[in-house]
Amino acid sequence: MSNIETGDKVICIKATTSNGRLTEGAEYTVREARRPRYVKLVEVTGIYYTDCFKLAPKGKTKKAPFGQVKAVTVNKSDMHEVLTQYVRFALGINASVERIVEKFPDAVELVLSSEAAA
Repeated sequence: MSNIETGDKVICIKATTSNGRLTEGAEYTVREARRPRYVKLVEVTGIYYTDCFKLAPKGKTKKAPFGQVKAVTVNKSDMHEVLTQYVRFALGINASVERIVEKFPDAVELVLSSEAAA
């Protein structure tokens, strides 16, 4: 049985069954651990065998508890890049933010452009 849990950082050790979505040696975050042998990842879509990964070494830094960070400032010049990283890693969409449309009072619409597989 795998000891990989939701929230763990893992390193890919076997990418052959991922249809090019995983990179050997790359670090990923486990979004969901499905016992006993499958995981979903934050950075890429799909379900993968746990034997394709090993636990990443624990770092000295700790993630801040949810709700502890109240605000963060992002320069407007960096906004496209910050939102592109959110789209790619948090949402698992292989695309870049092409345009930000201020369309709603409490939200924005992101216009995406598809990314070619690396």
